[in-house]
Amino acid sequence: MQRTGEKGISRVTNLLKLMAAAFCAVVGNPAGAELEFSPCYLTGSGGNGNLHAQCATWQQPLDRSNNQGDQIELSVVKIPSTALDPAPDAFTLINGGPGASSIDMMVDLRGLLGLFTRERDVIVIDQRGTGRSAPMTCPGLVDDSVTEMTPKIVSEATQACLDALPYDPRFFTTTVGVEDLDALRDALGYEQLSLYGVSYGTRVVMQYMRQYPERTRAAIIDGVVPPTRPLGLLIARHSQNALDAALNDCSGHAPCAAAYPDLATRFNTLRETLLTEAKPVNLIHPLTGAPTDIEVEYGHLAAWIRFSLYAPESTALIPLMVYQALEQNNYIPIASSALQMIEQISTSMNYGMHNAVVCTEDAPFFPDPAELDTDEIFAATYLGQEMFDTLIQICGEWPAGVRHPDFKQPLESDVPTLVLSGEFDPITPATWGEEVMPGLANAKHIIAPGQGHGIIARGCVPQLVSDFVEDADPTALDDGCIKHLQRYPFFVDMMGPAP
Repeated sequence: MQRTGEKGISRVTNLLKLMAAAFCAVVGNPAGAELEFSPCYLTGSGGNGNLHAQCATWQQPLDRSNNQGDQIELSVVKIPSTALDPAPDAFTLINGGPGASSIDMMVDLRGLLGLFTRERDVIVIDQRGTGRSAPMTCPGLVDDSVTEMTPKIVSEATQACLDALPYDPRFFTTTVGVEDLDALRDALGYEQLSLYGVSYGTRVVMQYMRQYPERTRAAIIDGVVPPTRPLGLLIARHSQNALDAALNDCSGHAPCAAAYPDLATRFNTLRETLLTEAKPVNLIHPLTGAPTDIEVEYGHLAAWIRFSLYAPESTALIPLMVYQALEQNNYIPIASSALQMIEQISTSMNYGMHNAVVCTEDAPFFPDPAELDTDEIFAATYLGQEMFDTLIQICGEWPAGVRHPDFKQPLESDVPTLVLSGEFDPITPATWGEEVMPGLANAKHIIAPGQGHGIIARGCVPQLVSDFVEDADPTALDDGCIKHLQRYPFFVDMMGPAP
């Protein structure tokens, strides 16, 4: 495989760069917007899991200011409450990305849904442009055949994506998505919604709180993106901070430090090695099961590190796999993990919707390049500046969409709110959760020790969320159980953590 040096970019690095950030009143329901539910069987992300539910398709206007214009088909899933007299509000889940399917997340979290259906219906809609709702995909922007992501190739791929999109991307922003959500609430006859959002989904929840405060009974925001913060700018810095914390914690833990001395230096050596030399390996492909020859490049290492930091279990493998590669010339674990992670992200994200959101709601609020402190933001980070630069170029050619006039203002709300953060979140740090607290008059912030991005399924958090949804009173929530969470112990060899 041809190498292009440190400034050259492999196809894997190209894909990693494009996984950058990896918002108007409702005018009434158009005629024929009623939903008819029927039994359905759903699988989640990557075809995993299964869920028996009730499904409906829902025709809504592409441009919500023009009910008589083009229509799009949105996908809605319902799990009815088991209560004899269900609560008048429904509980809903909103996934992140932007560009990921909320219905897929619903299936992935199927084991927790019973906590909420005891009292109320669970209703989930794939936000327009994602999953099963008028998906806005951009295959050209995640094409594995790309060998060097030059500005010319980025421009051509962006234009090809725009030309191939089935709908006008200006109407696939958060602002329009929350209008869909409230129209759905109205169409189904619920007085209010209780909302859970993770990552970018927290932006959707907070914008719903802003536009429809009287329709919001309770809100849970998990891995918070403050309204005033643009996604994409600080990914490299936040991820590096999480990696540094993991490497430092290993050095401060006797079994890990003994197994992997001078780990930070070894990681930098591995990084430099792969920036200049590809490592050919033969492996069993983690998804197809077929023998596969690949050349492990720095893009594989960066992708694996970035997405491993999202969860404590995969973070615990980082020291072992770094040493396997550097000391034993065994690059198969990194290659196999990277292939699996990249495939999962690239197939679960809808980049047409992603770009519609980021290029309307984030890129216009990036600092002026001339005033950007690149040393502070990008220097000494394993991801560097290329991902941000690529996003800037894409958004320079992408049309701006619908955005509520108060969209980027700090949120001020008295809606009961539960703020959740992971101590070592590599994309939406706990400091961002703390940042929104001054504007929330009735809120509680819980930081889960040792955890990464998205903590709803961790330890006692599901029960805390369930209790909060039932009472809608953050001051009554006893979160003492959270102290039992901790960083997952590092693997000291292939057999696992030290006894």
